[in-house]
Amino acid sequence: MLLFWPKHRTSSLVVGIVSILFQHSSAALDADYCAAQYPSITSYQPPPFFDESRRDNIDISANKTLTDKAGSSTFEGNVILERHELRIKADIASLDNTNREISVNGNVHLDTTAMSIDADSGRFFLDNKNSEFSNIRFFIPETRLRGHAEKVTSEGKKSATLSSSSITSCPPDDIDWLLSANSIELDLQEQYGKARGVVLEFHKVPFLYTPYIEFPVGDKRRSGLLTPSFGTSSSRGFELVVPWYWNIAPNQDATIAPHYMDRRGLQLDTQYRFLTESTNGTLDFNYLNKDRITLEERYSLKYLQHTKFTSNIRLNIDYKDVSDAEYLQDFSSSLIDSSTTHLSQNANLIASYTNWHMRAQLQTYETLDLTIAEEDRPYSMLPKLVLRGDEELLDNMNFTLGSEWVNFVHEDNISVEGTRFIFQPGIELPFQGSAWFLKPTIEYNHTQYNVTDGGSTKIDTPDLNLPITSIDSGLFFERIMQNKLIHTLEPRLFYLYVPYEDQTDLPLFDTSVPDFTLSQMFRKNRFNGGDRIGDANQVTAALRSRIINPATGYEYMRASIGQIYYFDDRRVTLDNIPNTSKSSDIIAEISGTLSNWSAKAGAQWDIEQHNAAKSNASIHYKSENNALFNLGYSRRRETAENTEALEQTDVSFVAPAGKDFTIIGRWNYSIKQGRDLETIAGLSYDSCCWSTIIALQRNLVSSSTIDEDYNNTILFQLVLKGLGSVSGDSAVEKLKQSILGYQEEY
Repeated sequence: MLLFWPKHRTSSLVVGIVSILFQHSSAALDADYCAAQYPSITSYQPPPFFDESRRDNIDISANKTLTDKAGSSTFEGNVILERHELRIKADIASLDNTNREISVNGNVHLDTTAMSIDADSGRFFLDNKNSEFSNIRFFIPETRLRGHAEKVTSEGKKSATLSSSSITSCPPDDIDWLLSANSIELDLQEQYGKARGVVLEFHKVPFLYTPYIEFPVGDKRRSGLLTPSFGTSSSRGFELVVPWYWNIAPNQDATIAPHYMDRRGLQLDTQYRFLTESTNGTLDFNYLNKDRITLEERYSLKYLQHTKFTSNIRLNIDYKDVSDAEYLQDFSSSLIDSSTTHLSQNANLIASYTNWHMRAQLQTYETLDLTIAEEDRPYSMLPKLVLRGDEELLDNMNFTLGSEWVNFVHEDNISVEGTRFIFQPGIELPFQGSAWFLKPTIEYNHTQYNVTDGGSTKIDTPDLNLPITSIDSGLFFERIMQNKLIHTLEPRLFYLYVPYEDQTDLPLFDTSVPDFTLSQMFRKNRFNGGDRIGDANQVTAALRSRIINPATGYEYMRASIGQIYYFDDRRVTLDNIPNTSKSSDIIAEISGTLSNWSAKAGAQWDIEQHNAAKSNASIHYKSENNALFNLGYSRRRETAENTEALEQTDVSFVAPAGKDFTIIGRWNYSIKQGRDLETIAGLSYDSCCWSTIIALQRNLVSSSTIDEDYNNTILFQLVLKGLGSVSGDSAVEKLKQSILGYQEEY
């Protein structure tokens, strides 16, 4: 027995859609150019909808009516029978009152809420709602599926049987694909069907046959095979995945997929999902007993869980693990995955009450880049406890609190380990008007450590006690432009004072210098993490301007520029070398949208070297006919914070080429390295009843198990509309990852 069952209900075998005859649903008519190729659309008219009091009535009209003594009637000429959500037209109709049966003959046409049907003849019973129609041709406007069956019989809303049936979504004069079956049995209560002698033809060439198949006709899930997928890449060779779906329980399911890779061997891909009133979770496990290249056991594990205990308390778990450092490079076609240096493994218990936020976290990392020295790898936090929030004390006076306790553990057992406690209360006085705001704030940071040298020897570390004072202020100016849009001018000043205190004797657990951005200028600490509090006597001056639609709030343009002016040297640094510059680099950003175009650009201007330390620009275009264009440029100079220079361009597009064809491309190029990072070249075809994508993806990899510098992957997908994809959906998913704005309708 062969079973095909969709994991997410679409239409794994759409012959089952004819059950709409007996299970009503709404339909919508498409208005695109394809509709003109389906003359059956014009013959479909939605059936009447009777009110509650008339649901059991049948309205009959005809040119001529004959009634015998037994009460049976014959209707001739333009016969129309209407009942709730059903209309039948015929040349002749007979009503047998004794058997409560209606027979129709000659040019029989039915309209249900979802489809239209033509038949030579038919009959149905008023009491048990059984029916039988001969030589039917059906059409479903919503999906454009149409088909034929020699005979259809139904037992009310319980079951239906079709003999010698076929179905397609192609127009009558151009049948590119056709699905046929000797017989189909539909169990409408259990919502599944059985078909025998199933053949799928593409361009009149049979490429799929099964003597027996089961499929869904409703929302009930059922165990069975999913659509196989296949592909090829230089890293893994030819690939074939044949997934089996296991419907364990109403709230549990699993997918078990043998995954054959010509160069690697047979891998088992599994996914388990569960859902309760409070929790949903997914476990993915891929296992390869012996890699043909490395001759080693290889695996990957990913577990995600989201639990909502109450409206205020929730738990999130994100755990990832791989067998070796090169697993993602060897088994992923994503440039992002292959460049991952650490895998995060964390669990967060979060409680939120009005303005207060509490979190208990367990955080560890698996280092994939083994060239990173052990002492430079990140600390685990086992655990981290956080309490943050604010409370209004008086009018224009708020109490704030930021606090945390963390136990830091390192994998090398040599680095400094131990706990850090931070307690930072504060008072803020927010004042504001319609065109201004002023917010003075004073906070007091207390940090203390209890650490050892990696063994049992305790290290004496001084407590850190620092006041933090800031004043944030801004003005809002606006004017009405001639086109009724609002143009704003928004200057902002932010003053920060933190006295200097020597922190060289304090550990460095999780502290780093973040990327310098416009938002970073308004932070009260120039470091990430809690091991360093930067001394400051500085003022940030920034200016923002926007063009806004007052009716919708939509921003057409936003431009910002800012700089920090220092009154004292910054003596607290990670390398213990004071920073003596009198002002920061200048950050400028601009973005805008006009019709189908959007663009943004940003730059960090180094005032000492008089050049750009960082710069980026991008343009995005998307039209109504699905044309898509992206152009991006990014550059980063090597600095003390950014040890690796970068200069890249990224071009991608989706360009319609005629009515049915689309050209797809991406070129991500490193100017600094002088080589491609990722390229994609492909073509898609989209007709009224089928579509396909074929593309070559080439991305840079660095793995000892791959001789080539690049992994070449062929992306292929074939979709028979109404039937679904017959080659999996990995091609579309990879294009979504690589091309900004790419959607499945392409």
